[in-house]
Amino acid sequence: MNHPRRHLRFQALALTTLVIGLLPATFASSIAEPVRLASAFFGWAVAMYLFAAGGTLVAAFTFGPGERLRPAWLLVSASYLVLVPAMIRLGPKGSGLYLEATRAPWVDSLATIASGSLAVAGFLLLSRAWHASGLDTTSRTGRVVARLGALAVAVAMAGPDLAEQLPAALGGDVEAAGDVLTDLLDGGLFVVAVPVLRAALVLGGGLVAWPWVLLTASLTAWLGYDAIIVYGGVAGLDGRTMRVIEEVCRTLGAAMAFSAGIAQRWVMTEPKKAAGD
Repeated sequence: MNHPRRHLRFQALALTTLVIGLLPATFASSIAEPVRLASAFFGWAVAMYLFAAGGTLVAAFTFGPGERLRPAWLLVSASYLVLVPAMIRLGPKGSGLYLEATRAPWVDSLATIASGSLAVAGFLLLSRAWHASGLDTTSRTGRVVARLGALAVAVAMAGPDLAEQLPAALGGDVEAAGDVLTDLLDGGLFVVAVPVLRAALVLGGGLVAWPWVLLTASLTAWLGYDAIIVYGGVAGLDGRTMRVIEEVCRTLGAAMAFSAGIAQRWVMTEPKKAAGD
């Protein structure tokens, strides 16, 4: 039997996360000057990455050494934490709201590649843990179809930039090679994370579904982040609007990861009877 009261704090957590996700839009509406807005976005992004790293770390240490989910959550936590030094190194000008926005290709690329690699490894372990749980009743055909769907999404998101950067990368352009590797990791993440979505769907309304649902929401937000970068200009959005939407998606992606970690902690500390509801 399901007990709605037991879901209240999870629902409140999800709702609070959604509200937090909209805060970058309020920054933009109250700060017109690009330099000040870039500084606000910079500080906020650093805080959100630390926020996400902390929440997922809480989930990791909910499990003991040797348990399958501990290294998975640790890798997801590290995927956020590794971005912080690079952001601090780039500073507010890296946000792209200055007319003379700066880039530090090696710093940016290495941090992004490291983060993507850690995220792919973490979600791969999460996916394996779900498969090993015995709860995944999806047929082999269903799993293949889901993977193909994820691959199609990955191609739509990473394909245009990959096609643009690949010739230069093959010609020896190191920065382009870094972009190509980043695109491949971004695409790979959505493919390996498909079982996370399946877990969220299969577990339905039970308490144990919440971490998986929130992780899926995090991935969806990051999908939106990639989509606005790739297709925002095609849709006719100006640079400022695109940046604001990017920050909303970034915030939602990080905040949902934090909430997923906290939800995992709550699920594991619930009485066994409640966790099965």
